[in-house]
Amino acid sequence: MKHVVRVLGVLALMMVLFVGCDMSMSESAFSRSAVQSEELSSRAVKSNGRTPFTAVVNLYQDYQSVVTEHKGNSNHYKTVEETLYSFPYESFGGVIESDWDLLDGKFVIMNNVTNYNLDPQTAELSGSNHSVIQIVDEQMQVVATLQANGTIDGSLLGAEIAMNWVLKDAPGKKIHANGKVGGIFTWAVFDYETMGLSYILPNGTFTLTGSYK
Repeated sequence: MKHVVRVLGVLALMMVLFVGCDMSMSESAFSRSAVQSEELSSRAVKSNGRTPFTAVVNLYQDYQSVVTEHKGNSNHYKTVEETLYSFPYESFGGVIESDWDLLDGKFVIMNNVTNYNLDPQTAELSGSNHSVIQIVDEQMQVVATLQANGTIDGSLLGAEIAMNWVLKDAPGKKIHANGKVGGIFTWAVFDYETMGLSYILPNGTFTLTGSYK
């Protein structure tokens, strides 16, 4: 009987050791798998060679330079000349804040051509927008030129601009970059005393996202 108990005890101990060894091997295998997955992910990023980034800047309109054509007896308009700046002016503008050093700390000059419909009763507007976006440094040297196309939709109280962009030129550099740019642009606020629109310096904060290599 004692011999049987002793044998059972040895078998139980072997089972514990086996299970413990198996769990240890499983954890080790899982750890190796996680490391390998991370390495594969890292290699994929490196082989792709693209670096994601984000940039944010406030732009305001040089309203004195805006040239708009009224297309016939309708609510259709075309802005053939419009320039937005980010150079500091009162509480508007400022430098680009970005995790891409090509853009960070720079300024923006954005030229727009916009086809849109504007309802004079509701102030609602919608249309398409084409932009040439120049990124300049403190010496006014152009460090990058982007082209963007997209839509504008909303009202004079705030219209969403959503565009796709591509880097067309970066003097002295060979860079491929593209992404999206969007923001809310505002021309007026509602005045509750007059119960009408009160026009302000047209401005908006834009976020540029994308990747480069």
